[in-house]
Amino acid sequence: MNKCRSCKHFFISYDPSAPNGCRLYKIKTTRLPSLIVKEANHGQECYGYSPKETTKSKEKNLNDPSLW
Repeated sequence: MNKCRSCKHFFISYDPSAPNGCRLYKIKTTRLPSLIVKEANHGQECYGYSPKETTKSKEKNLNDPSLW
């Protein structure tokens, strides 16, 4: 399964020749890092997948005087 974009190790690099990267495996590539890892592991899925931690943003009331 290809879940790179929802993994906490995935990042977008500023390198146009290798825009996708994985901090865990320390790679940058034109394809998704999980595909590279799968090829290197003889078809085994990426073991380093860890879902991103999401935080719910609280809506701020801009009319609240304490903000100004």
